[in-house]
Amino acid sequence: MKIQKKSLLTALVLGVVATAPLFAQDVQSALRDLESERFAKAEQTFKQLASSSPTADNQFYLGYYYLKADQPDQAKAAFEKGLQADPKNQLNNVGLAGVALAKNDLATAQAKIDEAVKATKSKDMDVLLRAGEMYTMFEKNDPARALSLLEAAAKLDKKNTNTDIKMIMGDAYMIKNDGGNAVSRYEDVLLAKPNNAEANYKIGKVYLRGKNYKLAQEFYRKAIDSDPEFAATYRDLAEAFFGSRAYKTAANNMDLYLQKSQNTNPEMILRSAQFDFLAQDYQKAIGKLDQLKGKVNNPVIDRMYGWAYSALGKNDQAIETLNRFISTAPEKVIYDDYKYLGRAYGQTGTPEGDSLSIVFLEKAAPQDTTENLYREIGQKLYGDKRYDRAVTYFEKTIANDKEPKNNDYYYLGLSSFLQAFRASNELKSDTAAARQARMTYLQKSDGAFDNVIKNTPEFATAYFYKGQIAYFMNSPAEALASGAPVPHYEKFVELANNEIAADASKKAQYQRNLITAYKFLASYNLAKKDEAKAKEYFTKVLELDPNDKDVKAALEAPKTPATPAAKPKAPAKKTT
Repeated sequence: MKIQKKSLLTALVLGVVATAPLFAQDVQSALRDLESERFAKAEQTFKQLASSSPTADNQFYLGYYYLKADQPDQAKAAFEKGLQADPKNQLNNVGLAGVALAKNDLATAQAKIDEAVKATKSKDMDVLLRAGEMYTMFEKNDPARALSLLEAAAKLDKKNTNTDIKMIMGDAYMIKNDGGNAVSRYEDVLLAKPNNAEANYKIGKVYLRGKNYKLAQEFYRKAIDSDPEFAATYRDLAEAFFGSRAYKTAANNMDLYLQKSQNTNPEMILRSAQFDFLAQDYQKAIGKLDQLKGKVNNPVIDRMYGWAYSALGKNDQAIETLNRFISTAPEKVIYDDYKYLGRAYGQTGTPEGDSLSIVFLEKAAPQDTTENLYREIGQKLYGDKRYDRAVTYFEKTIANDKEPKNNDYYYLGLSSFLQAFRASNELKSDTAAARQARMTYLQKSDGAFDNVIKNTPEFATAYFYKGQIAYFMNSPAEALASGAPVPHYEKFVELANNEIAADASKKAQYQRNLITAYKFLASYNLAKKDEAKAKEYFTKVLELDPNDKDVKAALEAPKTPATPAAKPKAPAKKTT
């Protein structure tokens, strides 16, 4: 079959006309994927375009992708191919300027861009647009020069339809920390394209930078409503929720970012693992860290492993990884590293571990603004019966907390009370020094329980210890003569019995202390010659313990007062 040349020419022309819009659509689609950080999808399209039609423009966009993907050497190769394809196409010179900027070579970048602008006589809008953009894409940037080029491009946009110019202007203002003008330019884009996800995303970014997390989240949601596949939004939304301390939501959005972007960048996976850790999904965090083995040489990975292992109770692994991190990257160490290392040592159950636990928690405590680690140290020392040091750390807890907890005063009171007798015993004699040491701790205890009562007036146990302190601040004879413990014991008896009446199971909790209080009140009344009242209290003791020998003896000889034991045992821990 013969085909006429005219027909053949017509067919070829029609083929070009029919294909050109397809390539343009593909470029625009790939650029949206690139801005959204769907890098794998964008790469596939740009490579296909450059392979099937290696024009100067297609080589530029392939190089542009490589620049955005932080691969400047591959970008350079693509731009050089573009110049070979068409030496007059200045977009690729602009691209080479971008390569220079990526390598912190501002002088070469300026020369390349000046060359491209001069060659096109400042009349090519795309050259001006991309040249301005290059000055905004890297750490080495020049937002003022970018705005100058973009304004020149805007003058060529007679119909004011090129929203890319406004978008990149916004980026330049962002670099200048001029959030107001940045938002204005992004809003210009939204006036032309109300459902533009990128513009809403970038407005959200302005508010995220300003730590206005609520507004940032609003604009990120608008971006997602406009385009649920604009992946970058989910990453920044995760950061906004992180700023609001909504860690589980942050972790979920970071997962969506990785899913939608298919991003395998180790730094992004590491950041996602950090969010999982903060969301207390420690095993998931470890799973992501495992993905990075052999792919990234970042000592921070040991930190994350250590934190997660510590939280999971895998203490040996936590100690190993955190010690390795601290030794290999001492300049990166923060208080949290010491905190989790201290906790891991504290769970080993060895004397050495307990000692090292306190050492590392002490290192972390002065800088920790989220947890009062002095409280944690105090509780540990109290549990180890090191009451003198526990007193010190509960005092630090209270001094370093804007709103000390009632438990802080409670355990300060208990630690001081118990240390009063230990200090006296350690001095091994009833000397003036021993009496002063005991008195000092009893006074601390008294003040602490005053604060407990101020905060929780119905807390029975606080009154019991007020009675004990009043008794031990004097000799037994003086306590009986003055009756100083009486109002405290009476209040304790009243409140404890009210609780037992409401909940019989509390009888066991209060039994021992009630017996102590009843015995003193009986002895006090005997001393006051009120035998009927004394007998009433002795009877209450026998109701709790029918075999109490002291009370039986006292009832047989009621004129002999029965006094409390000299040193009661420490009570079980109680949350107030």
